Amino acid sequence: MFLNQVYKDPHSEQLTQLRVVFEHIDYLMLIDINDANAWPYRVDINEFYSLGLVKEPDPITLRTPERSSKTEKARDRAFTTISPLLENYVDLFDKKLRNTHIRSIIEMAGEPRLYITRQLRRYWQRGMAPDALTPDYSKCGAPRKARRNTKSKLGRKRSVSPGQGMIITDEIAEIFNLAIEGFYLIREDVDLPKARAKAIGFIKSRYPTIRESELPTDIQFRYFFEKNYSKPEVIKAKSSSIEYEKDIAPLRSTAVTNNFGPGARYEIDATIADVYLVSNQDPDRIIGRPIIYKVKDVFSRLTVGLYVGLENPSWATASIALANTFCDKVEYCKQFGIDISHADWPSIGIPATITADRGELLGKHGDILVNRFGITLSNTRAYRGNDKGIVEKSFDTMHVDILPYVEGKVQPFNGKKKAGKRNELSANLTLFDFTKMVIVSEINRNTTTPLKDYDFESDMPTSLAPIPVKLWLWGIKNRTGLLREIDQKLITINLLPHDNATVSVMGICFKGLYYTCAEAVSVGWFHKNKSAKRPKSVEVAYNPLDTNIIYIRPDNQFDNYWTCSLQSRSRRYLDMTFTEAVSILNESRGTIAATKQKADYKAPDVQAELEKITKVAAERQQKADISNSSQRLHGIRENRTKEKDLERQKNRDSQKQSNTDNKATVTPINSNSNTKEDVGFDYPDLDDF
Repeated sequence: MFLNQVYKDPHSEQLTQLRVVFEHIDYLMLIDINDANAWPYRVDINEFYSLGLVKEPDPITLRTPERSSKTEKARDRAFTTISPLLENYVDLFDKKLRNTHIRSIIEMAGEPRLYITRQLRRYWQRGMAPDALTPDYSKCGAPRKARRNTKSKLGRKRSVSPGQGMIITDEIAEIFNLAIEGFYLIREDVDLPKARAKAIGFIKSRYPTIRESELPTDIQFRYFFEKNYSKPEVIKAKSSSIEYEKDIAPLRSTAVTNNFGPGARYEIDATIADVYLVSNQDPDRIIGRPIIYKVKDVFSRLTVGLYVGLENPSWATASIALANTFCDKVEYCKQFGIDISHADWPSIGIPATITADRGELLGKHGDILVNRFGITLSNTRAYRGNDKGIVEKSFDTMHVDILPYVEGKVQPFNGKKKAGKRNELSANLTLFDFTKMVIVSEINRNTTTPLKDYDFESDMPTSLAPIPVKLWLWGIKNRTGLLREIDQKLITINLLPHDNATVSVMGICFKGLYYTCAEAVSVGWFHKNKSAKRPKSVEVAYNPLDTNIIYIRPDNQFDNYWTCSLQSRSRRYLDMTFTEAVSILNESRGTIAATKQKADYKAPDVQAELEKITKVAAERQQKADISNSSQRLHGIRENRTKEKDLERQKNRDSQKQSNTDNKATVTPINSNSNTKEDVGFDYPDLDDF
């Protein structure tokens, strides 16, 4: 094994150290590691043995640069430049082929030829590893040697201020650097005059006897700063790395560049709308701000999917937006009283890639997208919303379209108007109303509003208007073709959020609501017989916007499900969202709990009253003349009959007294003196029957 070994030539007068940069069965390629102009040369294997070279330890120690240091950046730049050359490694040993490859690198990388040849030679001479290209900055410079004019102050003389000014020596330059790098560059609220004041404080601490006229002027400090610190470096230093990359760094490309056509990549994201809503059931109840999920096609900017609801951003909510994305929107719009044709919203089918926030598409349902539908999932970097800038920007345009027409919008000053009125109190839109407004806005954006600064490809005709639906249709026809379609019901159910429900004789209980289905009844899940087998819990898929139906997953098969409907015992929650149903259920439970507290508070009083009654009865029984047990037991039937007659007579007497008190004056129409005595109009008693 000769590759990358270093051999010393003991017969040479000068120090000659040779490194093996290529090993073949018949020959080796060697390079002199001490010659600044050396190139590899060929030596036959037999000749190599005859040279009498002595193997020695590698004299060059490679050092790995610190992370994010200037040295690391220089190394990476050099290795990136020569990496394409190393792909044709054997060609580099032929001068003509090597020059051909170098010329192509010059055109591609834009680096000078001298830089490329030096880095390639350095790569061979120092060990053929990326760290071999690390600059030896430790050998640069002239430590402890002054480089400044310390005899007289540079620049023009003062014409107004007294004194000669300060000479900028190495020590003063060090203080300037300390004030700039340790104070100005690391704090956003510090400007250059404050940094100069900090530098003056350092100077006074080091030179206590310095006079006022000898302090550095603002012009001196500013000249030093501008000479030693470039503006891009200052901007980058005063910004966090995340803020710089997201908001400040120059754009290198556009979103459409790497997306061939419709469906190549979808972006999905959520936001909280800047408006408050009221309940569909009770307009007096303010339900807060809705969540909006959007799915955008990057190529055409078409909004391909929507979700408007009260569920917090999560996979469960994103899955509803994705199910809407993959299916026809005509029926979806009909639910809100909007009639459209397929041509108005033509996005149906499965995309190639979906980009979402980190973690949002991870888990079981993400596996369904990948394994069952063949979709590639990609996550954005942390704190890098610009990785999906298309959908992020669309939320701004949606608010621009809708907010001028609504009440209860969010204000930027702590939710209060200047008059002191809370803006939430003026809310009057329901979730249904707001969803309808969002749909109308998106249809308008999709079909009529031209995109601003859309970057067309070279093959796009000039007659093609930058309108999302037209770009989509052109791309379908000329680029990607129709997207893959699947059964809408199956994909909707499999993308819905899943959770566990319990099973009992009362039905399938999910979030406090009870459901039933024919399949569960047929297998005996709800039989009261204890021998009937039923699972304690089942996995269900549900639409957070609809309490009427849930779907049971009896097994893990993609295409197997049972449809369950809401039982009559839960009819109170019909035609609601689960958020509204849970809210009402919790309020009801709160009412019941408060009522139970009152009952518990009164229970001791009731208990005391009952005990008092039984105590009086017991005392009365003790005072009574009681016969023997046999006589008492023998006369129960007769005693019951007597007591019943007494109770009836008591009721008759009570009824007669009540009727007498409430008699009305009766005037007979035909008076007859021979008429029998009036029997009255009393109610008959039981004996009359």
